[in-house]
Amino acid sequence: LQEKYGNHVAMVGDGINDAPALKQANVGIAIGAGADVAIEAADVTLVRGELSGVVDAMVLSRATFKKIVENLLWASGYNAAAIPIAAAGVLHPM
Repeated sequence: LQEKYGNHVAMVGDGINDAPALKQANVGIAIGAGADVAIEAADVTLVRGELSGVVDAMVLSRATFKKIVENLLWASGYNAAAIPIAAAGVLHPM
């Protein structure tokens, strides 16, 4: 699947036979109620044994990435404005 569709492959599994695919996938998601081998091979482990946790994890991941980008933009803007002001000596510490 990775060769056919690119580098965006996620695998959800819970058994011993799923462990190699979980390791090979870009994102391996194990069901917490499954085999220990699958849990060790996965990148993410869903504690509850529900597949709806996959959607929740994706929503949380997107929100986290959005917040990281937002913070990076704010920090870059602040530094672009504050560093020249500080270098010019306009602001003095009290």
